[in-house]
Amino acid sequence: MRKVLLLALPLALAACSSEPAEPESADDFASRIGQNGEALDPAQRDPDAPNTANTAPPSGADLTQLQKLGDIGGVDLGPRDGGCTLMVGKDEMIIAGAMNDGAIPGKAVVRVGDSLTMVDAAVGGLDAIRNGTTFTGEGFTISVAPAAGDQQRRPANVTVRDAAGQTQSYSGNWICS
Repeated sequence: MRKVLLLALPLALAACSSEPAEPESADDFASRIGQNGEALDPAQRDPDAPNTANTAPPSGADLTQLQKLGDIGGVDLGPRDGGCTLMVGKDEMIIAGAMNDGAIPGKAVVRVGDSLTMVDAAVGGLDAIRNGTTFTGEGFTISVAPAAGDQQRRPANVTVRDAAGQTQSYSGNWICS
């Protein structure tokens, strides 16, 4: 009898532990791993939101101080057949695009005051973007003057002027596709 009891005890324990546990809810799981589903602070940027551009720069920003673009994954430059990028060292400072139609102006994006801002190109399409043009934003203009030629990568000088007449110049490479 004692042998039967010793053999039955492990089987009984195994049977008890093999009962299905109650399924864990998503909220319980999130709470267990430290994500308790708290709402994001509306004053903070949603880290999962696409980085989009505004039509106007932030108030009080120094509009002559272009900053590295960073993530522009959510920026819509509209339909385009090609474009150009201003590289200052290893930093992208302007990305512009346009259609091949000279009657349609292009668009560009810059970062000023820690915010992405859209600017409009003068009429002239992709050729104007590649050959150098002026972009206009709310309260500032950006004039791009690449070296002559039709190489994909050319040195360029850029002048940013705000409405008060303050200017800042940048030198880099105008890289077009």
